[in-house]
Amino acid sequence: MSMAVYQLCFAEYTEVLKQEIIQEIEKFQKCLNVTDKESMRKLHKLPRCEEIKKHRDFLFSEGQKIINMFFADGWEVEPEKIDPVLIPVENDAQNSIFKTARFTWSLPYTEGYGRRLKFLVFDNFNGKLIGILGLQSPVLGLKARNEYLGLSKGPEKLKVLNRTMDIYTLGALPPYNFLLGGKLMVLAAVSNEIREVYRKKYEGKTTEIEGNNIDGDLVMLTTTSAYGRSSIYNRVKYKDNLICIPVGYTEGQGTLFLTGSLCEKAREYLQSKGVKVKSGYGNGPNYKFRLAKALARQLKLEGIEVELVTHGVQREVYVFPLIKNLQEYVKAPDTTEPEYFDYPFSDLASYWKERYCLPRSKRDTEWKAWRKEQVWQDIAKSL
Repeated sequence: MSMAVYQLCFAEYTEVLKQEIIQEIEKFQKCLNVTDKESMRKLHKLPRCEEIKKHRDFLFSEGQKIINMFFADGWEVEPEKIDPVLIPVENDAQNSIFKTARFTWSLPYTEGYGRRLKFLVFDNFNGKLIGILGLQSPVLGLKARNEYLGLSKGPEKLKVLNRTMDIYTLGALPPYNFLLGGKLMVLAAVSNEIREVYRKKYEGKTTEIEGNNIDGDLVMLTTTSAYGRSSIYNRVKYKDNLICIPVGYTEGQGTLFLTGSLCEKAREYLQSKGVKVKSGYGNGPNYKFRLAKALARQLKLEGIEVELVTHGVQREVYVFPLIKNLQEYVKAPDTTEPEYFDYPFSDLASYWKERYCLPRSKRDTEWKAWRKEQVWQDIAKSL
């Protein structure tokens, strides 16, 4: 093949790649015109399906067994006898249970990043899984949180945020979700046991990127709702204390449109144009975000205006104080002694059962008809 023929074929291939990228972006942007929660779930359907396919072997070899063994049918649940127990994920078997449960979410599966903790909540009465909770390092530029706390740039901001974590996944599985099990998982997040597990794992360690010392004091959690305002986090109280405080909304930026396959196409297309976006440790935060911005710049050079990092899907931001004097602590973390709330998980679980679970079990009996094979049937649609 002559150089001229090669260059012509390469140019044709690059143009086809570009058109495929544009078509996928256009399909996504059409979905953004509708803002109800069901439409938001549809936005995540394709990336969720891709992640499920990526883990096909795991789901067939382990996931199916885990669903059969640890997920509950409605008839196996007795609300009066539910006995929640909080278990930190510490081995491969526990991680496989967590991973399988996470695939039941409408959001795409993610492992989290930075400092990470995972927890399972089981029903000690029947040995079935109630829900999961995952924590990771916080996002530094979360505007609503930073404004609420009065955090500005600099070492003091990092010092405070190195004593916080972000909830990247939280929820209850059916049939416990019908019994407001999500509220139990919210309460579990602020328990004394979570703080103790964090202390044991991270006290005396250093952060990977900045190399800052971690002192083991966890003073706050944050999270963002999946789809706008959240019914799970809304108005959850314990002993008159609001467990999670709504502090505003995200600005609607991110890479929702960038599925795994589109990510590969974007990387290949940019490389064909001599643009390389480096990934991995030491190359800056959020590779997909940087890839999307680089793609938008390249397409703009070719006369195509697209907005790839502002999707407009705003999520509500919540702060979970673990100490009573959070605002004072944030202003002077080196001289302010944290005054911790005393929230034993057993007390929180008992409160949840009386306040949320038992009343709901009497008002709504939908949980009784649930069958765990429905979980596998939903996952199998994407395999």
